[in-house]
Amino acid sequence: MLQINRNFLTIPTNDIYFENEKGKRRYKAKFSSYTHRLQPSRRLQRKSTIHVSLQQDEKVFINNLSSDTKEMLFENNNETYKILPVIDPSDEQIREFQRFYNENILGNADKMNRSKFQSLLLLRDQKALVLTKIINSSKEVVSYRIYVVDGQNALLSYVSTSMNAADSTKANLLLCWKNMKMFRNLGYLIYDFGGVDDRHSMRCSQYFGGSEVMVFSGYIAKSLVYKLLAKLNAWREK
Repeated sequence: MLQINRNFLTIPTNDIYFENEKGKRRYKAKFSSYTHRLQPSRRLQRKSTIHVSLQQDEKVFINNLSSDTKEMLFENNNETYKILPVIDPSDEQIREFQRFYNENILGNADKMNRSKFQSLLLLRDQKALVLTKIINSSKEVVSYRIYVVDGQNALLSYVSTSMNAADSTKANLLLCWKNMKMFRNLGYLIYDFGGVDDRHSMRCSQYFGGSEVMVFSGYIAKSLVYKLLAKLNAWREK
């Protein structure tokens, strides 16, 4: 579990990720934000995500890949890619990702604003953020993937792929595969795709298998005023 203490509009707030223990916890904060909690709660919004167990036998891990995925990853690789994982990204590296993300927005997705940028910095300061990117032979960034981590769980938080790069789907799949192997080698247990794929997503869970899991996210407040604030914040995020 990952817990980060901060102030939201001067209100002491806990950001809590990956909570999976039963029973009530006594947090001091009057306002708590939950992300991918496994323990059910009627006060949180439920959604489906895909978990891949990283510490399964390596042969099983590879055999779980579909034949199409294996072909895309391991065959006919004429392009030379370079993958750069950044465990402790600097402010400028996160800012570069923000610019890339906003320049390659798909559909009606929201741009990464100052508040979201500050949240990434806060996660980075808590050693809970990993940034990875893949570069082609022309030294162009093709794709980024950003993770929230706690040493056991790697939650895919952002994916952004260049709209101009050729073969971007293959590059993004390769980046995802290398990231999964990296987290596996670091001893992580779960790779969380952040949700079930939709038509516009590049989360790639359909290529890598895994199990569908129900998780719960949202806000829990301890007073009427804070409950109204929680509902307002949830409405703004929608």
